[in-house]
Amino acid sequence: MTGNIQERRTSRPGRWFRRAFMRTSDVESQHVPRLGSVSLVVDNAQMPQNQHTEDQLAATKTKASESKVAQARVSEVDIPSGEPLIPGLPSPTPPPVPYGLQQQEANVLEVPRPVLTTKNSSAYYLPCDIYRADMNTDDVHGNDVYANHSAALSSSSVTSSAPSEGRPLAASPTPRRKRHCTLNPWTLLKAGWAQFTSCFDPQCFWKMIDIREIFFPFTWKRYITLTVIGLLIGALIVTQHYFHWMEASMAITRSNMLPVLVLVLGLEPIMITIIIIFAKVPDLDTTPISSTDAEKTVDIEARGGVLSEKAAAVNDHRTALVIPCHNSDHEAMLRVLESAYPHFRPCDIFVIDNARSMHPKDSTFREFIRSQHEEINYIWSPVGSKNYAQLVGAVAAEQYEFIMTVDDDVCIPASFRPPIHKINDVMKGVAFPLKATNAAGKVSFGMVAWQDCEYRMAGLTKLAEEQICGGAVFPHGAGWFCERATMIDLISNYHSLDFIAEDVNTGISMMRMKKSLGFDATCVLETEVPTTVFGKGLNWYHQRVRSWEMGRHGRLLAFFDRFFCSFNGLTNPIAIFAQKFILFYSIACIIVDWVRIPVIVTMGANGAYWRQAGLLSLVSIFPILWFKYISCRRRPDLQPTFWGAVTIPVYKQLYYLVSVIGGIRALVYYIGGHKRPLTVKQMIKAGDERVLWLDPRWATNKGYLADEGENLRLAKEAATASDVATLSSDAKRTSLSISEKQSLPTLMGSSPPSYSTLRPPTASQTTLDILPAPPRAWLVY
Repeated sequence: MTGNIQERRTSRPGRWFRRAFMRTSDVESQHVPRLGSVSLVVDNAQMPQNQHTEDQLAATKTKASESKVAQARVSEVDIPSGEPLIPGLPSPTPPPVPYGLQQQEANVLEVPRPVLTTKNSSAYYLPCDIYRADMNTDDVHGNDVYANHSAALSSSSVTSSAPSEGRPLAASPTPRRKRHCTLNPWTLLKAGWAQFTSCFDPQCFWKMIDIREIFFPFTWKRYITLTVIGLLIGALIVTQHYFHWMEASMAITRSNMLPVLVLVLGLEPIMITIIIIFAKVPDLDTTPISSTDAEKTVDIEARGGVLSEKAAAVNDHRTALVIPCHNSDHEAMLRVLESAYPHFRPCDIFVIDNARSMHPKDSTFREFIRSQHEEINYIWSPVGSKNYAQLVGAVAAEQYEFIMTVDDDVCIPASFRPPIHKINDVMKGVAFPLKATNAAGKVSFGMVAWQDCEYRMAGLTKLAEEQICGGAVFPHGAGWFCERATMIDLISNYHSLDFIAEDVNTGISMMRMKKSLGFDATCVLETEVPTTVFGKGLNWYHQRVRSWEMGRHGRLLAFFDRFFCSFNGLTNPIAIFAQKFILFYSIACIIVDWVRIPVIVTMGANGAYWRQAGLLSLVSIFPILWFKYISCRRRPDLQPTFWGAVTIPVYKQLYYLVSVIGGIRALVYYIGGHKRPLTVKQMIKAGDERVLWLDPRWATNKGYLADEGENLRLAKEAATASDVATLSSDAKRTSLSISEKQSLPTLMGSSPPSYSTLRPPTASQTTLDILPAPPRAWLVY
């Protein structure tokens, strides 16, 4: 490189190189030795005795005074290799002099520092040490950098006590012309097609039209239900043929289009408006929180099993974290654990891996949990039920008083504090508001933003229920807090262990126990939601139709029972009336879903119906905007996104469709064909071996099923290996016998063979000595 220093300053090294050069190092400003450098800054007062003498330093200053660059470097002194630069780390060994370095003095030789080509290095390297990864190799190895004296000084410069502007710039790479990135239309087409296909899965559409699950497998309950449905449909057709009541009802519906639309489309906005009027969103604690505490970084001490002082002062170690999971994504589980470390010790975390087998198929997930921390409790549950996994975790956490249970896609925020202050004789659990995010933890526009608005409104409803009814009716299934004894009693004696609508079943079970649920609006749990409607994996359609909406319609009779037959442990008339109103709204939503079918059939071809329906659906925007800008004006953590609130009518139309399909599936499949799991009482009565805590091994080892499965796999692998070795030995013997039969005629001539049973002759250092064969027929010539 033949240009002077000023020309190198004005060169364009590139965006990353400019960013790296502009960064300032705290280590440099404090004159602390830098890891990786051979020559470092050392104060004169701390200079070792075995350094260069003062005369040598003076001579160096005199000879280097011709150049400003050399003048800025005469204060540098080499640290001997015998002394460590940083306590606990070995001293760096000076590298050999690179090819092309022009040695100016025989007695004073500066060893160039290693070249750096990675990012995030300002803590140990100066900008002059940093080279771009795409530099020409000739510039790095000395063909140009070390060609003259000034280049040698600039390429091998080290930290100086002089100001940074006195230090020369590093040799800049040859500026290259930026290439204009032209987008290939074929590449754009392929990327667009990949994005399109990721949102539509053919298997999803096949499951939508596959009717085999309705008729198979054969059960009397299933076919009795189908027979009743068929008779009802036949009765409708016969009565329509003789009385023509359908035409009359269609005419009445068309003449009263506006009231029907208000009933079908306006029920939810009206309900949310009433709730907003009565619900009061609490303010957050105004205690200042430092930026370090607010960050969601993993505390190294917490990972090692020791909580920070602040977290230890808040958490009194009475709360255990139970995480039910099955086939969990490692990245998702890692996010959950990292969000839990600041609040829970590793020994407080219970990961319950559950499926419908007595032992896990492999130990991949268990080894992953072990790799995070050895004190995390991993337990295998042989019942494929989330609620049973929660029960197993609650029974295993015998030293704790409270249970915080979250799904494997939920992140606990930094503001989380165990809401122990809300627990009393009646309130035995606490629900939390939810925030919908994608896998990256962001609220993206579209399905994620719409579900986020839905979750925010659900949290607002629970907040109003706590303030008016004395407790929330249903918790969120993604995560909630409960007293340990209450959770064990609830799941053991009241819950059906059915995963479908398990949060609704939990709320109904709490009503049957005459207990209530609180609501903590200061802690917002982040949960990952489906990002596509018909995409691969868990999409939104399958989640709602095959689980949520089908389960909600299947709980219609339970809603009627709670509405008409019990006060659910309440004594305050206002609280009783408010809770009955909430239950009535739940029943009305199910009835309205069934009303939508004849409405669409009768007025689906009417253009005026769709125009009025489109305009009326815009009403659902205003309650969400009211909640965002008025109710939560001081709570930005509870506010939904603006574009999600404005475009929510599109989501409502999709939701109306899946709610109708979920109701139909609940009628033809859930009522007659769904096989409900055994309850805990039934399992204990039948002596089921899957009741883990009744096994004697449970007292000493909570994860004995995982250990047993691992031992079985090891024994199976050992048996397979021995079988393979036996087969290999037999194959070798067979091949040896064939080779001997083929080689004997060539050695003994062409005599006719005769057969006799003899032991093979002992040969000297042949294969027979290594693999002795049993007596067999030999060819004797």
